[in-house]
Amino acid sequence: MKKTKTKNSRPLLTVATLLLCSVLFSSCGNIPSKDGSVWKIVNTPGFGNANNFSVVAMTEYNGKLYALTRNQAQGGEVWRYDGTTWEQVLFPGGITNGVYGNPRINNVWARMAVFKGKLYFGFSSGLQGSFLGSTGCEIWRFDGQTWEPVISDLKDVDEAGTITSITGCSEGDGETTARFTDASKSWQNDMWVGGFLQITSGEGKYRKFRIVGNTVDTLIVQQNEAAGTYNAEGNETEYTVCSEKNYNNPFPAYSYTLGSVKVGDSYEIGIGDDESGFGEVWNKTITAMVIFDDKLYVSTGLNYEYGGQVWYTENGDDWTVTQSALPVPPPYCYSSFGNYHSSSAYPGGLKPVSSSVTDLVVSSISGTPILYAGGTGTSGDRGGCSRMAKLTDTGWELIVDSAIDENTTGTNENGFGSSPTCGTNQENFMPWDLEVFNNKLFVGVTGEGARVLYTDTGSSEDGAWHYSVGGTSAYPNGFDGYRYSDGNYQNLSVNLFAFGNTMYAGIVTQYIPEYTIPPDKAELKGSQLWRTRDGVTWTQVTDNGFGDADIIIFEAFATYNGKLYVSGSKGASSTPSGLGGAKIFCMMKPPEE
Repeated sequence: MKKTKTKNSRPLLTVATLLLCSVLFSSCGNIPSKDGSVWKIVNTPGFGNANNFSVVAMTEYNGKLYALTRNQAQGGEVWRYDGTTWEQVLFPGGITNGVYGNPRINNVWARMAVFKGKLYFGFSSGLQGSFLGSTGCEIWRFDGQTWEPVISDLKDVDEAGTITSITGCSEGDGETTARFTDASKSWQNDMWVGGFLQITSGEGKYRKFRIVGNTVDTLIVQQNEAAGTYNAEGNETEYTVCSEKNYNNPFPAYSYTLGSVKVGDSYEIGIGDDESGFGEVWNKTITAMVIFDDKLYVSTGLNYEYGGQVWYTENGDDWTVTQSALPVPPPYCYSSFGNYHSSSAYPGGLKPVSSSVTDLVVSSISGTPILYAGGTGTSGDRGGCSRMAKLTDTGWELIVDSAIDENTTGTNENGFGSSPTCGTNQENFMPWDLEVFNNKLFVGVTGEGARVLYTDTGSSEDGAWHYSVGGTSAYPNGFDGYRYSDGNYQNLSVNLFAFGNTMYAGIVTQYIPEYTIPPDKAELKGSQLWRTRDGVTWTQVTDNGFGDADIIIFEAFATYNGKLYVSGSKGASSTPSGLGGAKIFCMMKPPEE
């Protein structure tokens, strides 16, 4: 029988005060902007660590501002600010990075939300692409002193042991699966099917294998490090390999190495939706955390194998996955809004249209509060580019999609009316960020230059969406139309944030050194900030990263003590590259209007 799960309490938090930014920056002075507002840097760049090249989320909790970093080298960090001093919040056992020292928890995207009096952290692992390179997203909660795993391999241990023999674990050996034996065990047959084997020691530490069967003492495992590797018969073609192996992701371009797995390595078995990734390691990232109907909703991304998901909890402990309103059978109804291309290379012959649920927001534009979601659009017979959906009593209902109605025109089609062949960073490629402002639902879009669209109805009808930036608006794609010498727009995407009677737009600059974008780093002008009072007329706040050309993203907007904060991140949005430590800016004086 499967062992009964018990709650695993975590040790008391320790906090080390490392930086006194009020002292370090007392002489730095204020930074004027183009719109008359005044800003100030309030942290040491990267909190003294250049590997902290992004701050991906900030949230106020119990009188302090919390900041969550992206760190590709050591794993993400957490810092907090009392208005004068920054201090690092250590993880259980005094760990500084990666929650429990796991460097793969890098936080390319990550989120925070206050729910039921505690601060919930959504940690992410891995990068964009069809290769995994991830241990799965995780959720932890924090009460100001104590950490507790919520969705994590550390929530509990279902089984553990030591590998005593390995067979069939090499490339081209005739079987895609391998067998790991622990001679000390006496299991029931197939009791671990659906779970994951996690290597916990040795060179292959953190590697995971899907369990497809077991005998009394042997686990039959399947490697799943690449998406879309099924054959026409519906069988996985990827070999399970125990030796060290290097993976080269085709797009975006990056490499990583999995260490070897050997006899004598220790392991754990995790099964159930409380494990990392909600029990599915391909849920690499947490893309949004919002409160709706007194529940915490969380979305996942970069799931190229099965598609992004949305989960919710009423109490923080028990989680339920949402499903599609489309007539799609389980388990496919729980991912990608139930929306799939036909492709024999994927499980069930279904390739997810939305590999990521990019963002969630609650809006009452239709008259009652509704949860809206953005989704990516992958290549396939359903057409590429942006999707939008709303949660109804019967599940997720698509309101922007290629099958939304009988015609093929209008802003309710895929990509808000983009062509069926729309692909990466073309037209209206991805609904990057959602925001509610001025009784309208706004979408910051990644595409051929950053764009902003809005709707005042939230309906699935033709003409429901309108351009605020790019497209048919008064502003060119990318807000200012600036292109690098190779023709690519500098301003690729946009983060939106409503602050009082103003909505701010933080630019995601196109910086992909692996593809020499821009051709010359000197072409980087620094990220931009824009603002609007009515949603259609925009004013530029800064055009050069407040004087720092290495700031390539303004993100993680937050309100703290009545002031606006934003991070000036220096990490590429889709690759492991960075340009130094992130800065955090506070608006000391708003513009006079």
